[in-house]
Amino acid sequence: MSWIDIAWPMVAGACLTVAFINLRIGLAHPVRPASLLFSLSAFTAAAFAGIELALMRADTTARYWEVLPWLDVAAVVMVASITGFIWIFFGTANKWLALAGPGLSAVALVFDVLPGSRLAYRDITSLKTLETFGATYHVAEGVPNPWNAVGYAGVLLALVFVADASVRLWRRGGRRRAVVVGGSVLFFVLAAGAHSALVDAGIVQTPYLISWAYLAVLIAMARELTHDVFASGRFEGQLRESEQRFGAIADAAPVMIWMAGTDKLCTFFNHSWLAFTGRSLEQELGNGWAEGVHPADLDGCVRSYSEAFDVRRGFTIEYRLRRWDGEYRWILDSGTPRVAADGTFLGYVGSCVDVTELKRAQEHMRLAVEAAPNAMVMVNREGRIILLNAQAERVFGYDRDELLGRSVELLIPDALRSTHAVDRHEYVQAPVARAMGAGRDLRGRRKDGSDVPVEVGLNPIQTSDGTAILASIVDITARRALEAETARQRDQLAHLARVTMLGELSGSIAHELNQPLAAILTNAEAGLRFLARTPPDLEEVRSVLEDVVADDRRAGAVISRLRALLRKEEAQHRPLDVNEVALDVLRLMRNDLQHRHVQAVTDLAAGLPLVEGDRVQLQQVLINLLVNGSEAMNGAPTGRHLTIRTAAADGHVEVSVADRGTGIPPEDLERVFQPFVSTKAGGMGLGLAVCRTIVAAHQGRLWATNNPDHGATIHFTLPAAKAVPPPLP
Repeated sequence: MSWIDIAWPMVAGACLTVAFINLRIGLAHPVRPASLLFSLSAFTAAAFAGIELALMRADTTARYWEVLPWLDVAAVVMVASITGFIWIFFGTANKWLALAGPGLSAVALVFDVLPGSRLAYRDITSLKTLETFGATYHVAEGVPNPWNAVGYAGVLLALVFVADASVRLWRRGGRRRAVVVGGSVLFFVLAAGAHSALVDAGIVQTPYLISWAYLAVLIAMARELTHDVFASGRFEGQLRESEQRFGAIADAAPVMIWMAGTDKLCTFFNHSWLAFTGRSLEQELGNGWAEGVHPADLDGCVRSYSEAFDVRRGFTIEYRLRRWDGEYRWILDSGTPRVAADGTFLGYVGSCVDVTELKRAQEHMRLAVEAAPNAMVMVNREGRIILLNAQAERVFGYDRDELLGRSVELLIPDALRSTHAVDRHEYVQAPVARAMGAGRDLRGRRKDGSDVPVEVGLNPIQTSDGTAILASIVDITARRALEAETARQRDQLAHLARVTMLGELSGSIAHELNQPLAAILTNAEAGLRFLARTPPDLEEVRSVLEDVVADDRRAGAVISRLRALLRKEEAQHRPLDVNEVALDVLRLMRNDLQHRHVQAVTDLAAGLPLVEGDRVQLQQVLINLLVNGSEAMNGAPTGRHLTIRTAAADGHVEVSVADRGTGIPPEDLERVFQPFVSTKAGGMGLGLAVCRTIVAAHQGRLWATNNPDHGATIHFTLPAAKAVPPPLP
């Protein structure tokens, strides 16, 4: 027996010993696949030793030809196992390089299965017997196969992969592991490959020494792996101690807490969980907890749980869990991955809370929202719609599924969308219940792109996900149409009241027109006489014509005021001076007041702000009040005075008409403004009712008071017009 027969079996035995030790470790700890890959490398190195010994002891070319392919198979397995070991053990590598090396090596095996071909040789012509240190062995002589370069290229790519992974690990701080494992693999595999290439080429005539090179690699790998095993043992001891402390803390917690290992099996439940389910710890461990999950929720619960484990991310799931009394309660379960300081995945820890009452409250709220007569839309802080009712579907024309999860800006017209996002953000910063866009013409956007007039009320709602906003939306399309129709009828009634009133004032108006017409006739006759003189008195004629023009303008003004009062058209609100309106009315009613032997006195405040109003309608109000005041003084022989006052008061302008009549019975101070209620004999009771309607349409107020001495005063207020900023230059 030569030293070759002793040395190579010793190498094989050493490799097998290391292989079985790491196989046992890998099977005992499935979380350590690196041990299993290392075991495979060691088994392959032992196979190398056996194959090399068989080649050296082959006594015929046929025997050598038969054994040689197994050397290539072992090389492919070794390249793949070392590549996989580096991938897992280093925790950083290039995926494509990891696939390229073993893949190209495997492709090279095709030449070993082709008839009459081997990867190393096309043909073996003879065996040469050599002697080293007194031991004889055989080496092949033949025609080398150039395709053998494919196999060596696979090995070189594997070495490039190891070098790249070592550099990556070095940069991440794992310098010792990169040098010991990565350096040894690079050096010894490169040395073994170079020696084998020289043997195949016939340049070096020695036995293959691949097993010896891989034994050196295994020693370096085993050293680091053993170091990790011992470190892992110490860590597991510390982990058990930490878990004991965690268990004591978890048992004191008011929430249900669980833990699971990397195999997805639960390893711990605290006292709160066991008290909730009424089961023992042994019943709950592993997958036992799933027995308490409602059958309808079990598949979804387990699927979400497993999917989160597979990608190692946190999760939150809801499911029904059976309580100790048999009632299924809704549970909110949140799990978080457990990771060691070095990044090792340890499993999951989770906590559960009973959210049954919260879900019931949410369901009650959903039912309340659904039953609301208005459109209801709830959005979260990000403006996403999380709840709406059937009325919202009707108002906006969308199906519920089309809106849930979408931005609420979808329901806002394009012109308002940009400002709405800003308004919403400001509201979230200081949420209070209020109307949205008070004083503005709010509109929503339907699915078909049309606008819908709306009124919106906002209410902040506190949810488990933070502040949400509940918007109550009223479609006021019908109300707007009714308001428009009411305004049309009001204007028509006001016009009829003016016509009736002007009928009563027809004598005064005719007298007002007769005066300038008579003056025109008189001046015209005088002008003719001045022209008939010889020579004509042209200066007098000029003076007469100027008087005619003035009288004509006076008559034209009377007719213009009359036409304005008779005109039936939509109210036109413009900035007005109340004092001018009052003076216009007095000019129009001057003759009527003289005919009634009534003296009108004015007390008009200077510097009053303008008001927004319709001139004709406000004139109608003042005429009606003056007529009523005059009639209230019928029968009074003296002191028939009417006083018109104006004054500013708290952003309003107040106008009042005071008479010296008998006053209004206290019980009728409010009734006189109702339709068909009159204190005058033969009165229709519409004048003051129309006046109140007109004043209300101007955002004002109309009321009556009795004077301390005699008579009554009718007051009305009008809001001052808002100042309009000057146009920009």
